[in-house]
Amino acid sequence: MLSNELRKKLDGVSKCSVKGDHKVRNLFKIMVNNFEIWDLAHSNIASNKGATTKGIDDVTVDGHSGERSIEIMNQLRNGSYRVKPVRRVYIPKPNGKQRPLGLPAYHDKLVQEVCRILLEAVFEPTFSSNSYGFRPSKSCHDALTTIHKTWTGTKWFIEFDIKGYFDNINHERLMTILSERIDDDRFLALIRKMLKAGYVEDWVYHKTYSGSPQGGVISPILSNIYLDKLDQYVAHKCQIINRGKERRSTAAYHSKAGKVERIRRKLRKTEDYPEGTPERDELISQLKVAQKILVKEPRGMTDDPNFRRLKYCRYADDFVLGFIGSKEEAGKIMEEITNFLKEDLFLETSDEKTKIEHHEKGVRFLGYDIRTWGTEYVKKVIVNGVTGYSRRGTAQVHLWVPFEKAKTFCDKSGYGNYVTRKATHKNQLLHMSDVEIAYSYNAELRGICQYYKLAANYSEAMWRIHDIAQLSLLRTLASKYKSTSRKMTKKYMIKSTKWKDQRLGFRNEVRGTELMKPSDISRSGKSESPKSVDSISHFYGGRNELLNRRKEETCEYCGTKTAFVEEHHIRALKDIRKGATRWERLMMSRNRKTLILCVPCHDLLHVGKLPDRRMTTN
Repeated sequence: MLSNELRKKLDGVSKCSVKGDHKVRNLFKIMVNNFEIWDLAHSNIASNKGATTKGIDDVTVDGHSGERSIEIMNQLRNGSYRVKPVRRVYIPKPNGKQRPLGLPAYHDKLVQEVCRILLEAVFEPTFSSNSYGFRPSKSCHDALTTIHKTWTGTKWFIEFDIKGYFDNINHERLMTILSERIDDDRFLALIRKMLKAGYVEDWVYHKTYSGSPQGGVISPILSNIYLDKLDQYVAHKCQIINRGKERRSTAAYHSKAGKVERIRRKLRKTEDYPEGTPERDELISQLKVAQKILVKEPRGMTDDPNFRRLKYCRYADDFVLGFIGSKEEAGKIMEEITNFLKEDLFLETSDEKTKIEHHEKGVRFLGYDIRTWGTEYVKKVIVNGVTGYSRRGTAQVHLWVPFEKAKTFCDKSGYGNYVTRKATHKNQLLHMSDVEIAYSYNAELRGICQYYKLAANYSEAMWRIHDIAQLSLLRTLASKYKSTSRKMTKKYMIKSTKWKDQRLGFRNEVRGTELMKPSDISRSGKSESPKSVDSISHFYGGRNELLNRRKEETCEYCGTKTAFVEEHHIRALKDIRKGATRWERLMMSRNRKTLILCVPCHDLLHVGKLPDRRMTTN
């Protein structure tokens, strides 16, 4: 839990930034004089898989102790700390190209995380509500839900693509933006050193003149700070462009609506007439005919010059706009934003991927297809006991699972062909137990179902994937036991009179599981986070189990009480699944990827000579 002193400092930084009367100061002093913020930074990154990944040196999160953090603080204080270049690696992109990643050394990760916490305290409370990437309590689903619920009536989608955004961030422009809020030369100099550290590829050092490496802990917050200027610019354009409360109705709609209203007035005068009166029946018949004609007539003017709406949503460097107006106006907006990116932020947009699309065709954003479905819809209403119909709403923006995404998922997961539904078995799982095989399929299915739960075609796409995955699982088990899929179905299917309860079930001596179904995923929406962005310290106010264990200063293997303890980290528990040694069995029984050890035990563990003994008690 954060101390009251550090909490007050972070809150004070946020309040100073929000007020804007003065620039934020003394960030560097907070870094080098508060050991607690280093423990907080370590706990934030220790659980990440990348924490055990090496940079250009052999230091990782494994073996971390409080003495490490104190040494780094002293180096920063006396000016002897040197930022190491990142190790460059490449990962494949969906389009077949390679994406460069920069992997910092662990000590640099720790320093970057401390800086990130402080930068978040300065800038997070003032970020635009239309920015969703790399922000506390915000996600892809939040951005997509906003588009689905608030972009009704959008006529044109304006899609943007920035060429190599992370590699082309202008260092001088970024430092200028930072200095607008921060008055701390030593802190800004440290940020500049991180940007200028360079990278090592194939043991060759390269200088960096622009960009912030993807893979760096501090890169996401810096990218949001840089593009916050874009958020402000687009927000100002929205204020200028948006006008009118609603579209003006057409003359034809007014005429037909007037006829319906005149019939209703006549009908109200006959309320006291007995049922079956010819005059009343005739009016009811006329009303139904007039309403049917009315609901077929478009209500609002599609080209109303007095009604305009511009919507904006950004996730990291991906952003899209929705516009109600003419295509010529949309083109002008696209051109103005492109020029702003080029002239003010020194960023280039892709001519091929930056385009305007009609609402019925839509765009691809965050892995979803976004387009409208239908025009205005008809709603049944009952007025004074008389059934009628009225027109409500305009074109609704819906989210869709792209066909290519579903097909690629089945191909990469090894399930089979999404088009023909022909399933294949997975050879790489044959050495696992039945429960472990089921867990593997469940993890993959739950991941894609959870992400695409907002889609209008969720049931169609996810059930198709599920059926292929289920058959693939049966064929994998059949291959393992030299049997057939039909026999495996009889062996593992949980019988029930209800179809929804029929599914594959697996159990061993320790645990059991069932193959999940798309209907298991709750689609009611993302639950709201109880955390508040008014004070960034609220995000880091909880207890941390790892730090508490380390503060006990007791070796969890031999039970020795000592002030010098270190953390032993592994990448994942599945790496020690067999549990051949005593320390591996200890981690498996605790279901923890970490173990607090005294220095002698940790050294013996790494050389493979840790004795197999029971933990002693004091």
